[in-house]
Amino acid sequence: MANANRGLKLRCRDGHFEMASFELKGQPEGFWMWVSCDFGGPASGHWLAPDPAQTGRVMVTSQAYCWPSAVGAYEARDRWEAQEEA
Repeated sequence: MANANRGLKLRCRDGHFEMASFELKGQPEGFWMWVSCDFGGPASGHWLAPDPAQTGRVMVTSQAYCWPSAVGAYEARDRWEAQEEA
């Protein structure tokens, strides 16, 4: 069942991620969205969070951000993918 919370792989154009995958991590207060990075070992990656500088955009950060719902976390993942395609 662990694979049910994993997202699709992508390539980031800014060069930070060679390949990345998303993983939803449930917490008592909500959900974290982990963005794994393939280079750096199994524990390498960042958290998906709202971009404080640009409303409606998301970014990766070293601080975990708690999304209030799984739907919100997956919507953020979809916005991240759309940003990378633009």
